[in-house]
Amino acid sequence: MAFFSAAAASTGKASPPPAGERTTSRSERWLARLLPRRHQTLGDYRLTQKNIYVLPTRAGLLYALVLLAMLVAAINYQLSLGYALTFLLAAVAMVSMMHTFRNLSQLVFKPGRAEPVHAGQMADWSFVLINKTRTERFAVQVLVPGTAKPWSIDCPPGSEQMTTIALPTDTRGLAPLPRLTIRSTFPIGLWRAWTYWRPLERMLVYPRPEAAGIALPASVDLSGKGSARAGHDDDISALRPYRDGDHPRLIAWKAVARLGSDGLLSKEMDGGEAGELLLDWWQVPGGLSIEQKISRMTRWVIDAARSGQSYALRLPGTHLPASHGPSHQAQCLEALALYGGGGSAEAGAGSARG
Repeated sequence: MAFFSAAAASTGKASPPPAGERTTSRSERWLARLLPRRHQTLGDYRLTQKNIYVLPTRAGLLYALVLLAMLVAAINYQLSLGYALTFLLAAVAMVSMMHTFRNLSQLVFKPGRAEPVHAGQMADWSFVLINKTRTERFAVQVLVPGTAKPWSIDCPPGSEQMTTIALPTDTRGLAPLPRLTIRSTFPIGLWRAWTYWRPLERMLVYPRPEAAGIALPASVDLSGKGSARAGHDDDISALRPYRDGDHPRLIAWKAVARLGSDGLLSKEMDGGEAGELLLDWWQVPGGLSIEQKISRMTRWVIDAARSGQSYALRLPGTHLPASHGPSHQAQCLEALALYGGGGSAEAGAGSARG
């Protein structure tokens, strides 16, 4: 059966449907292969008669067979009421088709962003579903490739729903968003209306860190010559006002309580400036592959950030000076994620930061 395409006249909550429901149909997979690039968009994606497809579900096909049997019986036995009932039920099916289409028509999907995660983790990606019409939309489903169940969204009239869905990640670097399937079987499940959405925005995925337990490199002095002993908790040289990014273990809680200070105080460690870490690409054993080296350095960055110590990162062609705090950690992880083009020639499906 040819597909039918025609025009019809706050914070959201997405929830998976009951277990056991099929996530894709043959018709959806067939059209996905037939139209691989048609639904790639940069920015907002509006659903219209040009990009919504409608086909009967399995229940709809069974319904059509029953109507055909009723029509044959009415013709055979010349039943006037049989004709009336058959055509009435056929009209119900046709009206249902238009309602199914209208449940998606004129909706606008606006891509959002997601915070970076490490490869292999699930990334929470957000988008805005805009319904500018006066008609409430029910059970709009968003299906993500690689997940078992679609997300279901109800959208009141004149609303903008911020919805968050989980996306799988695989490869580090700038990764494209997967092609999403947007569909609906509202109101009675006889028809399936669907479309595809492939946002062209790319997202950042951090490298997968090596297992914990890898020792950090030795600290170096500011000139980079030789090693220096990092300060310990009992080697306090001075107290200073707390700065954003200071590690919690550097906060002088006892001094704050004793002095009755209005703000937090941080400890300056003895020889603190001589205790900076240099996370150097050439300190990684040469027998490891590029991805294994990146994984090792990712573990170093995570452990160095947890220790509260200043650290610098050196990669071939890239040098980040010593610093500390969440922003410096994010810069180092981003440099590792994008090293060499982002893991492979083609970034895998995944997500992190838009």
